[in-house]
Amino acid sequence: MKKDDIKTKENIAKLEKVIEEKKSIPKEIKEKISANTFENIIFAVIVFVYLGALNLGMANIPTDNYLMDLKVFSILLLVTTIIMLEVAYKRDKANLWLHSVEFMIIAIFTLYLIYFYSMYYNTFGNIVFSFGAVCFIYYAIKIFVLKRKTIKDYNKKLIDIGEIVKNKERN
Repeated sequence: MKKDDIKTKENIAKLEKVIEEKKSIPKEIKEKISANTFENIIFAVIVFVYLGALNLGMANIPTDNYLMDLKVFSILLLVTTIIMLEVAYKRDKANLWLHSVEFMIIAIFTLYLIYFYSMYYNTFGNIVFSFGAVCFIYYAIKIFVLKRKTIKDYNKKLIDIGEIVKNKERN
């Protein structure tokens, strides 16, 4: 009986080791998560620098020039968005498509800023700051969701139902 107990304990230890190896996330997946996170942080920083420049511009640029700058920025952002959409379509990259939609939203927001600047001059800085806060929350949630999705996809690959079914059929 003791030999059976020792073999059982050894088998359990081996199984626990295999389970731990399967649970740990491989280096490639960690690198993919890091690259994705870094990419989204870069886009978030670009958005925050842009919104900060808009706030500084409101305080330091004459009204007529500032409104012209808003129009130019919105057109440049829309052109950039169209180029990004085309590249995403040709290369079949969903991630680039998502970034281009984000840029489109920022371009549309910039178009609305022309109206906000004229009608709500006293609260214009708060409007831009609020949009920045919304962007921060969006990017934080996006990074978290993409990390969870990547880990979930990896774990889904580990569960090979087909292999289990084939083994059952053989027995």
